[in-house]
Amino acid sequence: MKFVSVLWATIAIAACTNQVKRGTPFEKVRSVSEGNSCFSPDEACDEKLIEFIRSAQQSLDIAVFDITHPQIVHEILVSARRIPVRILVDKRQSREPHSLVSTLIRAGAHVRVGHQRGIMHHKFIVLDHRAVETGSFNFTNSASFKNQENQVYLNDPSLVERFRKRFEKMWNDGRDL
Repeated sequence: MKFVSVLWATIAIAACTNQVKRGTPFEKVRSVSEGNSCFSPDEACDEKLIEFIRSAQQSLDIAVFDITHPQIVHEILVSARRIPVRILVDKRQSREPHSLVSTLIRAGAHVRVGHQRGIMHHKFIVLDHRAVETGSFNFTNSASFKNQENQVYLNDPSLVERFRKRFEKMWNDGRDL
């Protein structure tokens, strides 16, 4: 009986700290999102975002408030080896204990902090100047597995251009870390 109690306690702790690996029987089953939107935690928005990042052929411009999801960071760094990648983050949030901004910097990614009053609270990616991912979804395990979050994928040229121009302004106003 003690073994069963210890086993369930271990599973509970692992689940709370996001240490349960995908594919285990203890993971909540999430569906594949449909179309140009995604809703977490019920749908695998992190996986949809990773596929979006992988599809980049020319450039990635990323503005994100919080980034703690190791798989997303890994995919950003893989992309940065083959195409230009710029990452704009919030200064205060980038200093939080679980932030992976320092990992991006140590790996040589081009990272800047937003320079504005208040926080840099955007969450969007401009991909190849032709598509955008945006919404409430931070690049975190909590956004993937716990929080009610959303993503929208856009390819309307006029909307993409607005996001591209906003990123350029923030990037030019930003400061290197």
